Amino acid sequence: MPAGCSCAATSTQLRERVIVWYHEMNIPIDEIVTLSGLSRATVCKILQLYNNHGSLHNLLNLPSGRHRCNLEAGDLMYIQGLLSANPTMFLDEIQDHLAETRNIKVSIATLSRTSEIL
Repeated sequence: MPAGCSCAATSTQLRERVIVWYHEMNIPIDEIVTLSGLSRATVCKILQLYNNHGSLHNLLNLPSGRHRCNLEAGDLMYIQGLLSANPTMFLDEIQDHLAETRNIKVSIATLSRTSEIL
């Protein structure tokens, strides 16, 4: 692994080695940098994270992005049935029906995109 790689891209196995080298084998940080091919800053971040949280990964990080609702085939058939029975049904009404009958929380934007393909 090239020097200067980011801490997030460092494999779990290499992180474990860094911890063992430092805490169990008492290898100095500069030598760990040479052995691992990581930058000094990355090695220090791994050790700091382990010392602060007792973990190889930051458990406080939240996943990026947002949860997307994936409508399944049965959901699409249900929406299609609703629209066939009532073609002038509003999207918020479809949203309410899905929440009540199928226990699905879906955004108006998703329903709008879905209605375009039905």
